[in-house]
Amino acid sequence: MKFTCQRDIILKEISDAGDFTSQKTSQTILSSVYISLSGDSLTIKTTDQKMGFFSEITVMGNEDGSFAVMCDKLSEILKNLPASEILFEEKEEKLLISPLNSSIEFSLRMMDPSGFPEMDIPPYENFFKIPQKDMTDMINQVSFAVSDDETKFAMNGALFEKDYSGIIMVGTDGRRLSYINRKIATEIPDFGKITIPSRFLTIIKKHSLNEGDFDVCVTSQSLYVKSANCIIFSNLIKNEFPSYRRVIPEKQTYSCIVNIKALEEAIKRVSLLVESKYKKLIIEFSPSKLTLSTEHAEVGSGKEEIPCNYDGETQKSAVNYMYLLNPIRVMEGENVKIEFSENGRPFTVTPEPERDYLHVIMPMNLK
Repeated sequence: MKFTCQRDIILKEISDAGDFTSQKTSQTILSSVYISLSGDSLTIKTTDQKMGFFSEITVMGNEDGSFAVMCDKLSEILKNLPASEILFEEKEEKLLISPLNSSIEFSLRMMDPSGFPEMDIPPYENFFKIPQKDMTDMINQVSFAVSDDETKFAMNGALFEKDYSGIIMVGTDGRRLSYINRKIATEIPDFGKITIPSRFLTIIKKHSLNEGDFDVCVTSQSLYVKSANCIIFSNLIKNEFPSYRRVIPEKQTYSCIVNIKALEEAIKRVSLLVESKYKKLIIEFSPSKLTLSTEHAEVGSGKEEIPCNYDGETQKSAVNYMYLLNPIRVMEGENVKIEFSENGRPFTVTPEPERDYLHVIMPMNLK
């Protein structure tokens, strides 16, 4: 095999491909990148057998062939080469890498590409379009609520299902829930509800330019997302996602409206003296005033009052401050509405005026 390519072009592909390799495996081939040349078309593939990456770029081909090399080593070499045309050449079972018209040369030991796992890509006609901005917005609204507790396997990802007018995405860890129902202008075929692993949500967001479309394909086992010249995919979480609809309160008794920026800044200040284990934030709702307070038994306490629009009875509750801070950080508009009923029942947190997403937070014990 022999070809030349601009460093920045192939570096981007190899760097992206590295997200799909496994460093903790006895199968060396799963830490490698598979590269195949046919004419001027270079195919790049990686997989850890849970997720995968496939891309095609145009290079100046000289001699067809295929090989596999350690992905992280190739990426590090490319990062440290000058931004110029790079010659890649196979010699004596090694890949030689050298910028044209320079004295720099690296060699990497090549592996037998026949041991690389098969990667089946669905036909393009099975894909449908979702605007990249909509996909990014949905991930932003729910990803922080996804559980990182490996014993709660069904909650280690976000629910993704078709609604009559678009797509629903939900994340929960059992103590909070985030929900968004985004209307999609393009036609979406029917598919069964799926659970997308949280790690893949992060990678999808990384590939988003917030403009144009993703081409998406849902199968019984995997989710495929196509952007520009690459396709990324992931196996789905098989366990049944919790029944989220019964968690969302149909009606709340009290409502408090407060400025998002003022609430965010106040939470960040008073949380400086929060107990790190429980992260308990005390919230007191009183007419026209919201009081936030924290206390650390060994250090001290913090307290701040901010104006709000609330005319109900004085109520006091406690929440994990991060459960409130996470959603308001990604909330659009100027104001947030916090709705609640009696003590011990969940809060509903929404932008004011309402949009297509909401967050549900279970309170903590006040004592």
